[in-house]
Amino acid sequence: MIQDDINGQHLPLQQALIESACDAFASEQDVIAAVLVGSLAAGKGDRVSDADIVVFTQHGFHRSAASCFARFEAGKDIFYCLSGDHNEQAMFKKYIFTDLTSAEIHCLDVSEPFQLAQPFVVLFDKADIVPARVTDEPAPKHENFPVYTSGDAGLIWELFDCIKWLSRGNNALAKGYLKKLSAAL
Repeated sequence: MIQDDINGQHLPLQQALIESACDAFASEQDVIAAVLVGSLAAGKGDRVSDADIVVFTQHGFHRSAASCFARFEAGKDIFYCLSGDHNEQAMFKKYIFTDLTSAEIHCLDVSEPFQLAQPFVVLFDKADIVPARVTDEPAPKHENFPVYTSGDAGLIWELFDCIKWLSRGNNALAKGYLKKLSAAL
């Protein structure tokens, strides 16, 4: 369950995305956990916050999760979708919908040594794997994110992030990111 945002307003669009992702993945035998991370997990989300979800799988299911993604995508008006691999053990899909909500779903095999930093919210954990993945290290910050990781195909996502930061008045973050992006181009 997502917490209210910093203005005390419920975020039903993001809640629907999170519930849709859980519905799409949870019933699969080889999907063993899902965790919400980022500003929504911290209770600091707003109308343009994306639903950042990490799905843990086993037996290489992250490579055959197309049916789960199709269930998640069903009935949604998708403006943009970016998919790719973090590495052999982890892949992702990022979505921007026409109502300007967005979601990132990262599918990781349990062999991937991914650690969970606070804040996060456990959406489900069928195999009780989450506690062993918790770290005291701080969560990554947008200021430290690498740029242009998906090449030209990822530019829409990166520019959408900058638009979100600008809409929140975080001009320094957007400018710094755009400078790094420009240098990478």
